[in-house]
Amino acid sequence: MQLLNPDIIRNLSDIELLARLLVQGAYAHMHRCKDYGYSVEFVDHREYVPGDEPRRIDWKMLARTERWYVKRFEMESNMDVVSVVDTSASMGYRPDDDKRMSKLDYARYLAAALAYMVNKQNDAPGFISFATQIRDYFPPKQGQRHLFSILARLASLEAAEATDLGSVLQRLSLRLKRRGLVVLFSDFYGDPEAITDGFKQVAARGHELLVFHLVDTDERDFPFRQLTSFRDLETGTQLLNDPLLGRRVYQRRFNQFQEDIREGANAAGGDYRFITTADPIEHVLRDYLLYRRQQNR
Repeated sequence: MQLLNPDIIRNLSDIELLARLLVQGAYAHMHRCKDYGYSVEFVDHREYVPGDEPRRIDWKMLARTERWYVKRFEMESNMDVVSVVDTSASMGYRPDDDKRMSKLDYARYLAAALAYMVNKQNDAPGFISFATQIRDYFPPKQGQRHLFSILARLASLEAAEATDLGSVLQRLSLRLKRRGLVVLFSDFYGDPEAITDGFKQVAARGHELLVFHLVDTDERDFPFRQLTSFRDLETGTQLLNDPLLGRRVYQRRFNQFQEDIREGANAAGGDYRFITTADPIEHVLRDYLLYRRQQNR
């Protein structure tokens, strides 16, 4: 089953189901138990937080202390994992190929699968969307209700406005109070120097940074052949260009831009992944799982 098939995705109105299928696909590609990272061995207690699953409440402890506690299990690190999704207009680019999604659709499905996986492994998923400013903020929290709130918002995201990622990263680094993993999904349309400064702000607050540089294959390969009018989705500026004459210059500049973002992420101690909307999402998740396993050794 090709989960990236747009016909299948469009017919799955339940984003929670899609996230679950994608995560299962990622686990399957690892040839390991699908419940990787999860154990039911009891370790200790922590105070109850609204949204925690009722089945994890220790009712005997409540009877003894008249205070609400939930049981913690081995492998429950309660790490904060915040998905940060770019919803600026450039993320809404739709290619002529119906087999590819927009960058925003790809990012929100990947973020949904990541949130589902994080919650399944007893960590705390969070979610932020942005354009010129932070649009949505769901602080990291455990529990099914919180997860469903994130998934519902991801399902309704739309691409609009310009972007100011450097400024947004500075703001979110101050808003996230506890150290955790910040996972950024963006095409990084903007000034690489300002974006790099934003990466450093996040790292300076003690957060781990995972960067998914997401582009459409049209942006990477520049497959246009005829005289074409190109329009900037964020500014509306139009440019009439002969792609055959401009391809070499474009690809040189694109490669340099990609390298600038990669170096900026690495300079901040982050992990950089370049992906396109043609990459199967479950493969991207598999690589993420392998990365986390390696990091935790």
